[in-house]
Amino acid sequence: MKELVINSTTQHTLLLFVPMIIAAVLRIAKIRGSSIIGGVLGGILLGPAMFGSFAPEYWEGIFLGGEHEHKLVAQLEQQQKMDIESFTQIGTSDVVIMQFRADQQYELDQAITKWKAAQWRDQRTLRNYVLVLVIIVLLSGSLRRTIKAKSNTATSLTVGVWAALIPGGIIAVASHYLWATGIASSLAMGACLAAGPWTFSRWEQKAADDSEDGGASLMLRCGYVSWTVASIAAFYSAWTVQGAMSLVWLLPLLLLPMYWLLPKRDSHWLQWFADYAAIPSIAATAMVLIHPIGSLSFWPILLVVLISSDGRWLGGMVGLLILGGRTSANAMRITMPLVDAGASQLCMAAMLFGVGVLSEELTLAAISGAIFIELTAPTRRKFATSIKDNLLDCD
Repeated sequence: MKELVINSTTQHTLLLFVPMIIAAVLRIAKIRGSSIIGGVLGGILLGPAMFGSFAPEYWEGIFLGGEHEHKLVAQLEQQQKMDIESFTQIGTSDVVIMQFRADQQYELDQAITKWKAAQWRDQRTLRNYVLVLVIIVLLSGSLRRTIKAKSNTATSLTVGVWAALIPGGIIAVASHYLWATGIASSLAMGACLAAGPWTFSRWEQKAADDSEDGGASLMLRCGYVSWTVASIAAFYSAWTVQGAMSLVWLLPLLLLPMYWLLPKRDSHWLQWFADYAAIPSIAATAMVLIHPIGSLSFWPILLVVLISSDGRWLGGMVGLLILGGRTSANAMRITMPLVDAGASQLCMAAMLFGVGVLSEELTLAAISGAIFIELTAPTRRKFATSIKDNLLDCD
């Protein structure tokens, strides 16, 4: 018990301060998306590619877990190899050796199963850590909003569902049919890209309100609908793996409706911690178990990067244009805030990866998409301004 407490303390300390320091350096260098990028770099530094390579046993004991069971598996493999060599030397028949190998394989499979179970048990501290940080990030996003979600319910439902279904549906179908991913993992990936924005920046609110009266309020409510769709997909996928425990590991999603009812509060310390500590730490906690080279898959990353921003935007525009009454230019501008879901996508990916329903390759792709959303924010802002200028020229 004492060793577990020491390891979890070391684990949380490294995951909090290393990515936070790297993110601060990137922020001083004025690099966009410094929080998520700093967290990813911190996770790589603490992960199997760096820390795990230089001190594999220490890294395994702190982050991966199952260290004792791993040693037992290694000892069993060595003993089985020696037993086969002994049988061969004394001239045992091939039939007997084949039967013995089958028995050995069964014994080894049982030991590996115990090893994986031990890893899952020891990684509980990582899951708890992510759970707390995601709660803080989503709470901070809700408390800092300056608008209220008041709009036509039918419009909100239509736009929000389309904004979730187009990016989430495309990536879920692609995951299942192109990359032979299971239904649960495909839905989990869809949930990551279906998640709505966690908060709106000032320019996004202004862009939506300039498009029509109450535009920002409408997009906020559409974001709530997208979050609901994403949460349903996430719970279904997690339930197939963890059963009722998925309600615990995805607790932040259950708390979302309560956050939406809270009034705005100026919690500067909470906003600071969420932006500069929690978000980098969430990214690092996900990446600390992922080998960035071994899990690198070009096509999933490319497709996720393209759909993460454009898919949400396209979904929102489709939902608005179906209802009618708006020009394409207005629809493009008012739905711009729906794209700002980088932190949301990161949080969803980190939780579902911790639950065990999202693979390392897909998690890396989802985080890459979140980084792309952050990096392209200035481009979206310029585009929104250009649309406004064109509309004014037309008038």
